[in-house]
Amino acid sequence: MQLSLRCLTDLFLILILLFILPLNSNAQNIADLLKSENFTEGFRPYLRIGIYVGVDSALIEGDAEVFDKTGKVVAKIQGRYTLSVKNGKIAISNQLTNGDMIKFKSKFGLIKVGKRMFRGDIEVWLRNGKLVLVNDLNIEDYVRGVINKEVIPSWHIETKKAQAVLARTFAVHQKMFNPRDKLFDLAPTVLDQVYDGLNQEDVTANQAVDSTRGEVITIGHNAVKIYFHSTCGGRTGSSQEVWKMRNDHLQAVDCPYCSNSRLYRWKRVLKSSFLTERFKAAGAKVGNVNNISTKRGATRVDSVIVNGQSFPVNRFREIVGFSTIWSNDFTVKKQGSNFVFEGKGAGHGVGACQWGMEGMARKNRNYRQILMHYLTGVEIRKMY
Repeated sequence: MQLSLRCLTDLFLILILLFILPLNSNAQNIADLLKSENFTEGFRPYLRIGIYVGVDSALIEGDAEVFDKTGKVVAKIQGRYTLSVKNGKIAISNQLTNGDMIKFKSKFGLIKVGKRMFRGDIEVWLRNGKLVLVNDLNIEDYVRGVINKEVIPSWHIETKKAQAVLARTFAVHQKMFNPRDKLFDLAPTVLDQVYDGLNQEDVTANQAVDSTRGEVITIGHNAVKIYFHSTCGGRTGSSQEVWKMRNDHLQAVDCPYCSNSRLYRWKRVLKSSFLTERFKAAGAKVGNVNNISTKRGATRVDSVIVNGQSFPVNRFREIVGFSTIWSNDFTVKKQGSNFVFEGKGAGHGVGACQWGMEGMARKNRNYRQILMHYLTGVEIRKMY
């Protein structure tokens, strides 16, 4: 039997790894080294963010060249211009362009769209007579733009490192497995992650991004679907319990670290008339609200029964107000014509607890220890 050149090469590599690498407990596993060769194969570490979708016009400002789909320079800008649709074409002020896409490449790496400044390139697409503006930028620059939308700027740098890895992992997973649109990977809103360009960057956030460059949370070779929330209230919930969706890395864990959150414990007293109006506005025919009870799962409320009618807890919170009923972990009792809700935490409770991450960082845990506490059976691997 003859061995192919590839087989001989692989055999030679294995022999080198066996006899040259130091044989100690810190040496990387050979299988991992071999597998890691393909981890980033074909992956472009850039993201496309749909910053304006389906608009009639937009303002763009900068010093940039404008390219068409073929890479040909079709215009140059210096200053402020209006993008619009005229005669079925993309217009830069009064200059018409051909094709359904143009790309602005800034000479200095920054370009202003509307009131916000962005790193990277800006693509303008014509779709169904409207404009779609897409920010095409390096993943690291994207993470710089979202991290301080998710954590408090004064928080510990290890918390910010953990959040940077979470944000990067979320973006990579969406790009690879669940892009938001044919033209872009993510929306700049709470549908994905709030992204505002350069508006929220600071020194320690950028340090956190730089020191974790390329690191994502994985199971095997795939970036995992991750979730995080503000405050768990003492124990996180599993994805199975909260969403009836099994994810082995999203299990319930104890969290004695988030008690500094102002929403660690909360109380709301709501009038029956207020609740009646909320349900009426939502089109839920329950009549005058005079009876509310809950059905609980292992750690959270599963459903809320209003006048005998059952609502999934998230639907109940949506009707009453997410900023009124802060989490899905609460009790309710009636006092006269009022209902008293007493709850724990803020958010859905699945995955990483952000106030808990800060509490762990203040107890000298590093970002890897923090993430491993909240996520089960995962690795943190450098993707690029």
